Amino acid sequence: MKTAISREGIYFLFIVVVILAGSVIREVNPMLLFAAFLCAPLVIAWRLGRRSLRGLQVRRILPMQIFAGEPFIVHLETSNPKPQSRWSLSGWGIVVVDRIQPLRNDSKEKQEKIKPYEPAVYFEYVPNGQTRKKSYAARLPQRGRYKIGPAMISTRFPFGFFRHWREQPIAHGENTEFCVYPKLGKFSTQWRTRQHEANENQQRNQYRPARVSGEFLGVRRWQRGDSKKWIHWRAWAKHQEPVVRQFEQNQNRDCAVLIDLHQKEEPNEIQRENFELAVSFTATLVSELTRRGGCNLFFSTNTGYNDYLYGPICLPIVESVLYRLALAEPSSEDGLAQTLFKAVSQIDPSAELILITPASLDLQQSPRFRENQADPRFRAIFQRVRIIDTSSSDLETIFSV
Repeated sequence: MKTAISREGIYFLFIVVVILAGSVIREVNPMLLFAAFLCAPLVIAWRLGRRSLRGLQVRRILPMQIFAGEPFIVHLETSNPKPQSRWSLSGWGIVVVDRIQPLRNDSKEKQEKIKPYEPAVYFEYVPNGQTRKKSYAARLPQRGRYKIGPAMISTRFPFGFFRHWREQPIAHGENTEFCVYPKLGKFSTQWRTRQHEANENQQRNQYRPARVSGEFLGVRRWQRGDSKKWIHWRAWAKHQEPVVRQFEQNQNRDCAVLIDLHQKEEPNEIQRENFELAVSFTATLVSELTRRGGCNLFFSTNTGYNDYLYGPICLPIVESVLYRLALAEPSSEDGLAQTLFKAVSQIDPSAELILITPASLDLQQSPRFRENQADPRFRAIFQRVRIIDTSSSDLETIFSV
């Protein structure tokens, strides 16, 4: 535990020293006694402040998902485990300062220069053997990994002459790192209309009768092997023959979402902005697919042939995609052609194939695919893939952040 005298304490101590010096020089005993009385608040403030801070513990609760640019709430629980006795002291005027430090792939010197975020929460009173809860709102502008803690607990109780503080050590097994997902944007009406037309043209949703699936579609005659639970009793009474419920079964196409991370050189400011737009667009698209549901998702970057995710779209798959996008960085590796072949081999022939790239890309003319242009499979992919170029001015018509 550390202690430092405050500005008010310096002023008060200066007055005490002046009175004490004057009483000694002039040999005035009442003034000397008065100076001794003034020293008592300093001793009391130093002693009680340290005792009230001793034993306090802070526990934080983070939300499950945090997105860049969106506010989130962190809950703090400050507990005072000291037993209730005559000599125990409750906590008064407790200030808990949290520490949020971005973790980037920079050198140690650059990492130390990054200024951390330090939100503070004030607890008026923490009684012995009890816990007080408060929250603070934060907003982190950039995606990536962050480190939180250790928390610093301080107080200026009782007179404000001293400031006592200590850092709470990180408990064993406590999670001190969290991930901030990319910023989510909004799709325009033009994008949604285009997607709706594509759904109708491709017959994405095909409804067919099923025994148990989807919403109620109608009734049909009872057949051998049907369960009694499917019998529609009112329709049986109306048709004078046994009938069972019939449901619709949704069959949605698969969707393959690919993002191009290839950058030959260190990106400049404009290229970095386009890269962040590509990451944000991909995260928003995957989140939209989650709301739609009922399909399989294939996701991959161009960093590796086997580095992909594929399965029915669900919360674990989406969180894995968002985590990869949160840590995505421009890469000199170029495996986009192999990734396209892998996606086509995994997904259904009628599936959507969307490629998000931060720069203009022509599959037929780009030298990146010179070795694959003679492959008939690659020509089929060219006719099928839909490229979203985030460096194009047309992006504003379909997407906004």
